[in-house]
Amino acid sequence: MLHIERAVIRAGDVAAIADCSFDAAPGEAWALIGAGGCGKGLLVAAIAGAAPLAGGDIVVNGRSQRREPAMARRMCGYVPAALEGWPGIRADEFLDLFATAVGLSGAGLTEARKRALDLAGIRGEARLDTLPEATTKRLLLGRAVLHDPAILALDDPFRALDPHGRHLCEKLIEAAVLVERTVVAAIDDAIVPACFTHVALLDEGRIIARGPAHPATFAPGRTWTWRVTVPRDAVAARECLADRVPEAHLVDDHTVDCRIDPALSSPAALVTALVRTGIGVESAGFHPFWSAQLVGTAR
Repeated sequence: MLHIERAVIRAGDVAAIADCSFDAAPGEAWALIGAGGCGKGLLVAAIAGAAPLAGGDIVVNGRSQRREPAMARRMCGYVPAALEGWPGIRADEFLDLFATAVGLSGAGLTEARKRALDLAGIRGEARLDTLPEATTKRLLLGRAVLHDPAILALDDPFRALDPHGRHLCEKLIEAAVLVERTVVAAIDDAIVPACFTHVALLDEGRIIARGPAHPATFAPGRTWTWRVTVPRDAVAARECLADRVPEAHLVDDHTVDCRIDPALSSPAALVTALVRTGIGVESAGFHPFWSAQLVGTAR
């Protein structure tokens, strides 16, 4: 598991993460969200041992980053937001360098290298400086799981990925959860995919809210913007919803925006009410996505 105790992480002279405490258990996948500059990427880097601690401690699968940094780093698979500084190295050499650093050798190394190259969709002789950004990101994902680490620390893992690559990344996170690994990922666009089990909101270097990845667990009693699109008769849709939500108003002839409390009126129940009234539904969902709304209220 992951245990963060009053961690302080500096960016230059500024404490970008201040007095942060946090726990993530095996089988949990945490999405760290927050406005740009809130420190989520730096926190992920510190978990992986790629950013130094100025105070407190981070314990990775029983290994302290302060007392046993080398062993703690071995417990992690780290994906930085982007790859820098490897212009002339082959993909297989790149993977072998990290595989040997975490103790892989022989047939185990060969098998792990092949899995990583397959995930990236490339051959071993491909040079890193010739790879598209999306392929490089997939190679970094493959590198992160070479040694089946206890913790995956991912900084902006979906950056540059096409839909197929994004699907592969989500499946990788789901698989890690299924085998009782811990995942912590900084998500830059605040759209939290379903592969994440939990969400933590950062603001100015502190975790200010956390919980299971469902809007009803954050600030009970608050409302969220929810949008429904109908093929016709938006006025009747608004009237149907107005009896069930605190607020509903027309956007145009096909669209109704509501303020809903998911703990009181679930989105599924609202769609069911519309259909039972004879109103067809083309689409329905949080608008913007609920976790993006959460970020928008952080300050």
